[in-house]
Amino acid sequence: MWEGIKKFNKANNEVYISRLYREFYSTIFNPIKIQIVEFLYILNQFKINLALISQALTNDDIKEQLLLALLSDVI
Repeated sequence: MWEGIKKFNKANNEVYISRLYREFYSTIFNPIKIQIVEFLYILNQFKINLALISQALTNDDIKEQLLLALLSDVI
């Protein structure tokens, strides 16, 4: 049973991890569609999903994406 459960451990799935990183860094804030609080929630969900891997997202990664989103909204 435990061997079967290990197969579903996404922390070891490189394709899954790669896809989440790509999605995290390509997520765009659109103030017309969502509020900034919702955008922050989305970014934090990526952090939670990647928490168990060695290159987990940090608060600084979240801040950077948030600042980039806000800057792109201004420009």
